[in-house]
Amino acid sequence: MKQLILCMVVILAVGLGACHEKTIGYLITENASYDPDTMVVRKTPDPVLDAVRIEYGSPWVSLQLQGYEGTEQIHFMIESVTSDQGEEAAATFMSELSIRGGGALMYPLENKAVPGRYKVSIRLTNPGFSQVVKDAMTVIVTE
Repeated sequence: MKQLILCMVVILAVGLGACHEKTIGYLITENASYDPDTMVVRKTPDPVLDAVRIEYGSPWVSLQLQGYEGTEQIHFMIESVTSDQGEEAAATFMSELSIRGGGALMYPLENKAVPGRYKVSIRLTNPGFSQVVKDAMTVIVTE
């Protein structure tokens, strides 16, 4: 009888331990970066260099973020933008900036950005994990 009770206690303890929720998957962003990590946006597009962009109204687009690993599906968000032109300029820039699959950043051809340097931090999120790659991309807006 004592063995039966002991057996039931052990089974109950193992069963309760198995019910503990455990986060499945992983997200590693230590080596995440853009290559190149700088994008130049010309407020006045060059008629020769930007002829196709001008013709189609194409946005400025970075390459995708590289060097991260994780359980799919990974979502990308713009976490923050800082600027050497101040908080108001950073807020205006961020309001027009968008991100798409793979972390590619897009900035419209027609924009309200103040010329200057903007540093963009990106948040990666997947089931159970969320991490920020701080100052992942520098965008230089020129006249």
